[in-house]
Amino acid sequence: MRIAIDFTSFISQMTGVDTYMKQLVWNLAKIDRINQYRIYHNYEDRRLFAAGLPLNVSHCSLSTRPRPVRLLAQQVLLPAAVSGWGADVVHSPSFIMPYLRGAARHVLMVHDMTSFSHPHCHIALRRSWLYRRVVLASLRRADVVVVPSQATRQAILEFLPDLQPDRIHVTVPGIGEEFRLCDPASVREVVARLKLPQPYILCVGTLEPRKNLPALVESYRRLVEAGAIKEHLVLVGKLGWGFESLLKQIQMPALRGRVHLAGYVDQKDLPAVYAGARLFVYPSLHEGFGFPPLEAMACGVPVISARSSSLAENLERAAEACVGKFTPDCAGGDLPRRRRVRRLYLRPGQQPAAAGVEEDRVVYAKPS
Repeated sequence: MRIAIDFTSFISQMTGVDTYMKQLVWNLAKIDRINQYRIYHNYEDRRLFAAGLPLNVSHCSLSTRPRPVRLLAQQVLLPAAVSGWGADVVHSPSFIMPYLRGAARHVLMVHDMTSFSHPHCHIALRRSWLYRRVVLASLRRADVVVVPSQATRQAILEFLPDLQPDRIHVTVPGIGEEFRLCDPASVREVVARLKLPQPYILCVGTLEPRKNLPALVESYRRLVEAGAIKEHLVLVGKLGWGFESLLKQIQMPALRGRVHLAGYVDQKDLPAVYAGARLFVYPSLHEGFGFPPLEAMACGVPVISARSSSLAENLERAAEACVGKFTPDCAGGDLPRRRRVRRLYLRPGQQPAAAGVEEDRVVYAKPS
């Protein structure tokens, strides 16, 4: 088969969607030397594909980074390009597929339905009537819909009850091989170079309303004022949107010098940042999958997480999870108690990224 993958929504400062896309391409290249693949990417990402790909994987620049240009490329240039190449399957890995179908079968990846279930947690574009209409249209028109969790599958069926359930396939992602127990010397070097305070509790994720960071900071503030915690709180992640109230919150007198915004951390340093933490806390309101808690556990760090959406699936019997929504009350008693735990938590059946990609390869071959 000839399989085309639309890589144009990739962003170099990776979030969960970008992590999935990169692992998809790299691990398909490792495990499949039979099918032919062509990766259509932005000009800015051409160096990602400069070396290391096998002969059955080709690539070409189709677009540039600005959103209007990417949209034009996705809806106009991509259909023409894949048709000219003779693609049998087109994989759209980020919510929206081209309107012009052509003769190829289409695989659509939908990571979550939070634009519908939690619209207040998104920028105006992603909660707009037009965007949501396009996502629903893509779901109806795709031959196969791939989702990362049962929670996302159920959410799709709630918003599209007429969609045939057997068209939705759960392919659980794995985590990258770089997330593992780290050498203590390398951990000390990275922590020192990034000027992270010691000791620290860690949270990783874009600073945006869906991550529910104000609840974590408020829980931490109560512990600081009670003299019940000595660890600093480190928030790793790029500034998203709606973070202004969080910035004001961490300037409260009790939190000055205690809460640290580390910004975006490069992927090569992230395992050591996880490993250097006493505890990882993930208060997110909703996740389609949720890579950070699993990455933290693979690096040997205990986890407290909200028990919501896919997090309940991934972390059951592995993390100290709060019941329902993460609030200052549910976490406050656990932070000082759990910060001393240093044993390795692993999700039962946790898999490397290549194993999850094998499931995607099988989906390509399913009849329409």
